[in-house]
Amino acid sequence: MSDDVYENNVYSLKEKMWHSKGTVGLINECAKDVYGRMKPVEFFQYPFVANIDGKEFPSKLYGIFRKEGEKVIEIGECKGRYRIAQPANYVEAFDSYCGKPVETMGFLGSSKADKLFITWVLPQIDVYGNLINMFGFITMGFDGKYGEHLYVTSDRIVCRNTFNFGIRDAIATQNHGYGINGNNGAIYSGKHTRDDHVERFGYWMRYIDQDAEKTVELMKNMFCKMEEKPITIDEAFGLFSNVFPYPNDKSIFCPPELVNEKKEDYNTKVLKADEDRDLAMDLFKGAGIEITNTVFGAFNCITEMQNHHIDSRKNDGTESILIGNRQVVMNMQLNKWRNL
Repeated sequence: MSDDVYENNVYSLKEKMWHSKGTVGLINECAKDVYGRMKPVEFFQYPFVANIDGKEFPSKLYGIFRKEGEKVIEIGECKGRYRIAQPANYVEAFDSYCGKPVETMGFLGSSKADKLFITWVLPQIDVYGNLINMFGFITMGFDGKYGEHLYVTSDRIVCRNTFNFGIRDAIATQNHGYGINGNNGAIYSGKHTRDDHVERFGYWMRYIDQDAEKTVELMKNMFCKMEEKPITIDEAFGLFSNVFPYPNDKSIFCPPELVNEKKEDYNTKVLKADEDRDLAMDLFKGAGIEITNTVFGAFNCITEMQNHHIDSRKNDGTESILIGNRQVVMNMQLNKWRNL
């Protein structure tokens, strides 16, 4: 997949980005200063009009557009109650309510530039010297549907791929202790039908930032307990077998005329479970990234597997990440194993 970044509208503090686009900052900066060096992005909301026999009839639907010179780009549509907010409004809210230096910022959607992300640094989680970087991660959409979302993730966001990885990580870890209270696996999701939706979003940014140290300590304690519990190869296989179970034998309960068809489907599911177990075991035995022979190591095998080794049939994997089987597997694994 391409980086999906709009032109050079992307920023990273001190770290070069793989796609070599945008700007790498050398000092801490506020969102207003970072955005001020980007190409301006602004959206407009116009009512659709039906032209029937030369007469114009107003519609309850509105179109959302972006102008670029003489070019008009259609972004999406919405109803009249939708309160569009500009990127500059979110930038101002971030500086006012969060007030932290920007770690990364960028526009996604290629020429549409219909998504904006901003991240900032939260306290690290230290699991016996294994440091896990933590970021506050806000996403804003301007297509009339996506809305605004707040996550906590351990992934550094600089493109579409890392954007998706960050959401996967937030879902797999329940936003690293903050839980999922909004849509799309977010801690919070804002509604554009309120006049004060940007202000309310700002309150949540500030709340998460101020509460971060306490919540990070809770997650550290949970992960340390998982790291303190060693497991054998056989025990790891038992854990992975629970995550990737065989189908129930009752799945081939059917009339004799259809039994061959059912058996074929049953055998396919058994083969898939075996492949998933084998992949998880390969990661646990040494192919994974810094995997220890502990419950925490087994947890990392599953998250690495779901995030980096399993292809999605969707175009960008987002639907599978947010509401599909990947979310189910990672949530089940964390909720079961955290109490072992």
